[in-house]
Amino acid sequence: MALVALSAVFHLRQRDRWALLWLTLGGLCLYVMAARLFPFLNIWDEQYHALAAKNCMSHPLRPTLYEDAVVPGHDYGSWIASHIWLHKQPLFLWQIALCYKLFGVSVFTTRLPSVVMCTLLIPLNYRMATLLTQRRDIAYFTALATATSWFLIGLTSGSISTDHNDVCFLFYVTASVWAFMEYVHRGMKSWLWALLAGLLAGGAMLTKWLVGLLPFLAWGCYLLAEKGLRLREWRLLHLTGALAVTLCLFLSWQLYTLHQFPTEARQELMLYIEHAGQVVEDHSGPWNFYLIVLPLQFFGYGPAQNNIHFIGSFHTILCYAVLAVGLVLALRVIRGRSQRITLLAVLLFVFAFFSYAQTKMPAFTFVVSFIGFLSIGCVYALICRGIVYLMRPRWLLTVTTALLCAGFGFYGSHYPNLYRECNDKYYGVRAANKTLFEGWKDQVDEGTLIFNVMTPAWDNFEYTSCVAATFFSGRECYFDTPPIEDLKELQRQGYPIAAVRNPWIPDAYEQDSSIVKLEIR
Repeated sequence: MALVALSAVFHLRQRDRWALLWLTLGGLCLYVMAARLFPFLNIWDEQYHALAAKNCMSHPLRPTLYEDAVVPGHDYGSWIASHIWLHKQPLFLWQIALCYKLFGVSVFTTRLPSVVMCTLLIPLNYRMATLLTQRRDIAYFTALATATSWFLIGLTSGSISTDHNDVCFLFYVTASVWAFMEYVHRGMKSWLWALLAGLLAGGAMLTKWLVGLLPFLAWGCYLLAEKGLRLREWRLLHLTGALAVTLCLFLSWQLYTLHQFPTEARQELMLYIEHAGQVVEDHSGPWNFYLIVLPLQFFGYGPAQNNIHFIGSFHTILCYAVLAVGLVLALRVIRGRSQRITLLAVLLFVFAFFSYAQTKMPAFTFVVSFIGFLSIGCVYALICRGIVYLMRPRWLLTVTTALLCAGFGFYGSHYPNLYRECNDKYYGVRAANKTLFEGWKDQVDEGTLIFNVMTPAWDNFEYTSCVAATFFSGRECYFDTPPIEDLKELQRQGYPIAAVRNPWIPDAYEQDSSIVKLEIR
């Protein structure tokens, strides 16, 4: 918070560039801390993303979870145990794989792209707030809310479901909207900004499928509000050019996967469609699910992400009040009628769309988090303007505002949640599991298939341990215990076999001396 307080001092002195610089550095430090928060891969999603990205290092156009589909009876068709892994679009996996190539494979480098993208969101949101409001104080406090966002901290640390995928999606959608705003700011005359908006929207689609078209919803709403049906003023060549760039990027991957991996690609396509019409994997919720999670998203208060229900505490009511008052203030301070209509239309569409979809997860609506950060920024700016009005001594005003900004950051990043998560009862278990898995590198040869992978203590979802085990050990690990005849066939094919001697192991495995036994204690 010291860098945040320092940035507030520069902000008061109207040294905006220095204020933004120190605020961005403060946010960077916070997100680096988030990336180092857990020394292990979190369940569920992060461990799957990490393993798929690790395999992408050697074959980026052939995303896999298990490198070889050789074990009879194993369900390679399930996304949690598959060979070809198309469960997520590939861009964020390629980014993680690139970090692995440059800086080595580790838990921290898994999270490094999220650190970079969250940090870049700070100046992006600052610039968008400036373009919308022409108010330096609101722009600064919007950036402050972004730099100290508890939810971004959780996503970066991998402790919130969909983690790095949603950070990547948020970044590319936000960056695309920013490029469109720069395009509008320059009188809608620049091909460069239009095509850049399309390119970044293509990145969003290569991260999270069709919802990556959200920037074009903003584009269309703005044109309708500003130009009406006067199509000659729409600059349709710019719009269609940007859309063509987006679709070329997106469709190239879809057509490639349908040609190369037709079964898996069609399966994932059907699963994506099912998200709208039915509950997938018990991710359900009430109609007001995304209203309930607002305090969690923007202040870290309210329900746990896996137990969504309304909590009428003082903190959550305060969060709702800040967001509601801030939205009203934002709509009043945004000068252009077209911008106000666009902002409201995008906000309502996103909440209506994801509320209608039967599958619900806390991060889905966070893609429009800029509106929330802008609302918070308007409230913070109002408070600080009151302090400036009431306080006369310059030094007292500076000290008070700096401390207040640090307090805003502390409240937004919600340090009690950080402390609680680092002392979670499963923290020690998962850290111990990582050490155990890494030790298997020295106990079995490369290329060994390890079966009966269970861990010393119950770890929420025991059968997912094999994914983290594969990542840390560098050996293919299976929860399965195939018949001994199948193992013999694998040995004849040249695969060394090992099995974990957990509290339960098949007698045939125990008695076969050709199977290496791995201890878990």
